[in-house]
Amino acid sequence: MSFDIDKLAEKTENLSIDPVYDTNWCDMPTEIKRECIGKMEINERLSLRCTAKAERSLVDSQKINIRRCDIHGTPPFTQYVSLTSGIESTHRFRSANEQFKFMKYIWKVGVFENLYISLCQLAFKEEFIDYSGKISAKSIEFDYCDEEMILAVLKNTENNIKSITMNAQGRRTYPFDEILATSQVVVKIDFWIDKSSKIGSIFQFSTEIDGSFAEFLEHFADRIVSESEKRVRISTKNPDRHILLERGLDDVVQVHYFPQYFRLLVISANMNESEYDDNCKQWILKMEPEFYVDDPDNH
Repeated sequence: MSFDIDKLAEKTENLSIDPVYDTNWCDMPTEIKRECIGKMEINERLSLRCTAKAERSLVDSQKINIRRCDIHGTPPFTQYVSLTSGIESTHRFRSANEQFKFMKYIWKVGVFENLYISLCQLAFKEEFIDYSGKISAKSIEFDYCDEEMILAVLKNTENNIKSITMNAQGRRTYPFDEILATSQVVVKIDFWIDKSSKIGSIFQFSTEIDGSFAEFLEHFADRIVSESEKRVRISTKNPDRHILLERGLDDVVQVHYFPQYFRLLVISANMNESEYDDNCKQWILKMEPEFYVDDPDNH
């Protein structure tokens, strides 16, 4: 019996038993690493991408949803980027070049709900004008930005944007023709004209600038099916689809009221004018929930 036990012990010592799981990061499959990176916050990703070139490439290949990104650049007072995904983090910089390098990474991997940009430094603007990467954001707000900065950002913005806000901060003029031509309003309409977009698709926007309705008429003059004080209906390349531009006008929002509210809809070409929805209050409230707060009909 003793001989058998000794022999068994010897065999056991000679066995090469590999562990079922490797626990070191470097031993993990790429697919597992991607899963882990997908659950990391910004600071964790930044730390990991500093460890090796391979890890940097892997981290940079994974998108991250960012609820809010605030970019401030008014040297030497405020030069930082604040990010909120799951956890808020603030990153401060000594130079525009250093800040821009960081932003190129953030714009590459980030999918932004809200992007706030307050930049008035020449160095950053010069860097960004030559930037060719794409920015994915649903809402962008510009503060203390001149027209060159706004145009530079908008030309790099993907077509999924829903809201653009520009705070003029005392500026008397803005090249709105250029801004509107670059922005997603015309892009959205042109896309709907070219494609068989789903009936019921809606795009809403507001503006403090007069003349938007007239500009729409001029831009799509060759496609106008019908027009009135608050509606323009245009044809598309699909004979079954029309696009309807509605201006929000009622007893509260009148012709000379600012901001002006607009809604674009993809409708059936067979839709009759009697079927139009005259309740603009309902869709204006989606943009400005407190707008009708003083309206007695709300009480």
